[in-house]
Order: sequence, then C-alpha cells, then structure tokens
Amino acid sequence: MRTSIFLLCNNYNYNNNFNFNVMKKSLIILAAAALAMAACTTTKDIDYGVAQASKQVSFTSHVNKNTRALSNGNFSQFNVFGSYTTATSTTPTQVFNNIAVTKNGTDWTYSGDARYWIKDATYTFYAYSKENAETGTNRFNAPELTLEDYPVDAAAENQKDLVFASAKNITGKESGNDKVAFDFKHILSKIHFKFTSDFPEGYKVKVNMVEVRNFRDKGTFTASTGEWSNQKRSVETENADNMLKISATFAEADTDKELVRGESVTTQDIYVLPFAYTQPNVRLYFQLTIINENNEVVSQKVNYGAFKPTWAKGTAYSYNVTLTGKEAGLEKIEFTTSDDMNLDGWAAGTDNVEFNFGSEVTAEE
Repeated sequence: MRTSIFLLCNNYNYNNNFNFNVMKKSLIILAAAALAMAACTTTKDIDYGVAQASKQVSFTSHVNKNTRALSNGNFSQFNVFGSYTTATSTTPTQVFNNIAVTKNGTDWTYSGDARYWIKDATYTFYAYSKENAETGTNRFNAPELTLEDYPVDAAAENQKDLVFASAKNITGKESGNDKVAFDFKHILSKIHFKFTSDFPEGYKVKVNMVEVRNFRDKGTFTASTGEWSNQKRSVETENADNMLKISATFAEADTDKELVRGESVTTQDIYVLPFAYTQPNVRLYFQLTIINENNEVVSQKVNYGAFKPTWAKGTAYSYNVTLTGKEAGLEKIEFTTSDDMNLDGWAAGTDNVEFNFGSEVTAEE
C-alpha cells in the first residue's frame, strides 16, 4: 500500500519530501495574514492596596486572522495577567490574574476594580484567548505564566484555536501612558488533508474515516519564552487500536463524496501541539472505497502510513494525498506469455496417412 503525498512550501521557499510509510509527502505552509483589532480596556493598578491617581491601564490588540475560529467579528474575550516591580521592590506584585476582558460594543471592559498606572513601575503583561474562553490549565506565579499540561486531543473543548500575546518592560508614567499593545499570535499548529483521485476514467472513489494517531497530546507553554516544552503522549502504546487518535472530518457537503479522476476532497482543520518528531511514528489512517464503471465496489480497505512531522507553532499544514489503484492496494490486470514459448519451432506430428499418387481417389459416402 502506497499513498503519494506531494508537498509545497509557501513562504519558506524549500522542498521537503519524506516517506509516508511508503508514501511521498509535501507540505504547504500557509502564510498568516494579519488583522488589526482595536481593543481598549479600562483597568486599575493597585500598589500595596492604595489606588494611584494616574491614567487607567488600557489595551489594544492585534490578532492574526488566518484561523477558522477567531476573526475581527467574533473575537470577544481574552484573559489578562500582569505584574510590576518598582525601584524599591524587585519582587513582582500581581495586578491582573486571569482577568477576563470582554468586548462591549466598541469598548473592552471587565468586572471588578479598575487598575491604575504606577509612576516608574516596570510592568509585564500576558494575554491569551482559547476561542474567547479560558484554558483551565494556567498557573501565574508573577512574573511567570505557564499553561501546564495543556491538552490538544480529540475532545471538542480541546480542538480550539489558542492565541497568545505579551507586552514587557513597560514603564508606568504619571500621565500620558500609552495603551498596552497586544499582538496576538497563534501558538498551536493546524493541519488538514487533501485527497485527489488519480484513478482511471470510469472509476469513482470515496474517502472517509480519516484519523491521525499516535501524536503528542499534552504540553506546557511558557509565556516568558513563548515556547512549548514537555510535549508528551497521555497514552504510550504500540497497539494501533489503542493509540491516541483524532478524526479529521469533512464538511457535510463533502462527506461520502464520490471522486472521479482529478477531483479532490479536503478535511476540515484539526489542531495539534507544535513538536518536531524524531521518529516516523505519527500515523494517518483513512478508508478508501473504490467503485468501478459498473457501479460495483471492487475494494474497501483502511490504509495507513507513518510519518515524521515537524509542526511549528502558528503554522498551518496542508497534506496532499494522491490516490491511485496501486496506492490503494489493488493489482492491475496484466498479461504475459510463457517463458518457454517458442513461436519459431513447431512440434513434429504423425497421422499415419499413406498417399497413393496416380491412383483414383474415391469419395467416401
């Protein structure tokens, strides 16, 4: 069984081919288009419990729009963490701890007391949004924020876009403070699979039951470095049936779609943890149904291939799978001749017939 995967790379100008079981692969790295998103907040800073009469802390945000989830129109909440130090105290003081900032018309607001800038204090801010919700895995020990054992698996609540932003080394002023500028970035990886039929004319194929298995589903994100670490599998097994799995589904219109030669069908996006695998032990499974010109199902098999992906944060990958009879495990009907056939030789035969030339031949009745 072979499945051909042809990869292109946008933005990075390089070609990358690897064996996918006995498959060829190529990836398309999709460019992220930026989208400006104004987000003002009114907040408050407190120095040892005493409110400082300065301009209130406020925010602006910018988030990449190349995502199925967050866009200019539906980005409505992010959570903020913040701390500061002063010349007299290098121990960080927390002022924002997972505070939800929500959109209200054209303004961004939050409940609770306002925070105010403290003159000459040095601030660090972090913010994230899990498709307008909390992660439930954060730990803030000022000035460090971590998302510990963050899960990215098949559960619906864990298949959500995750964006992150930071603003560091901001010095508070008595007045005239600028808004804190958050430039949100996608920090997961996103993948999908495009299947194209290369079967002969008259054949139709259907692809379903697409799954990615044996991926790493938990990791820790550290805000100060902006990097993932300790990516791991919650289930380690060599048994294919028990491996971690996540389905790559099709849009309703493409489910059970019959493809003729040259036609394609693409799965919906799934999110995965960024990680550079060192062994080809991530697997792609899919069921392929082949229908001949007489509308007969000639094959229905589950195919799989193992590959070694490198998934970078904030990067989308498109894997192109070309389907042919050979890759589907079908054998082409072919003809040959016997190795010992000899058209130049004739066997000697005897029929014991005697010829009597010059005699009369009498026809038999």
